[in-house]
Amino acid sequence: MIKTVFVGLLSFTFVSIILLLIGYLFDIEMLMFSFYKETATGFEVGGSIIPFIIGIVCSYFIGHYYQNRKRSY
Repeated sequence: MIKTVFVGLLSFTFVSIILLLIGYLFDIEMLMFSFYKETATGFEVGGSIIPFIIGIVCSYFIGHYYQNRKRSY
């Protein structure tokens, strides 16, 4: 059980980092997470959470696949 959770967490981190890196390398705003922007009225925090949502979905499927594969052996 602990290995399955670890695999899911590791896959979430890996997929999210890869998608954020692709967003910054190719300037894709939907995959970028800009944390701080200064405006005339103060500051603005913003960014896309799409890489994290995709990471959660991928980690679910990878964890499920890992658990099923572990049961079959």
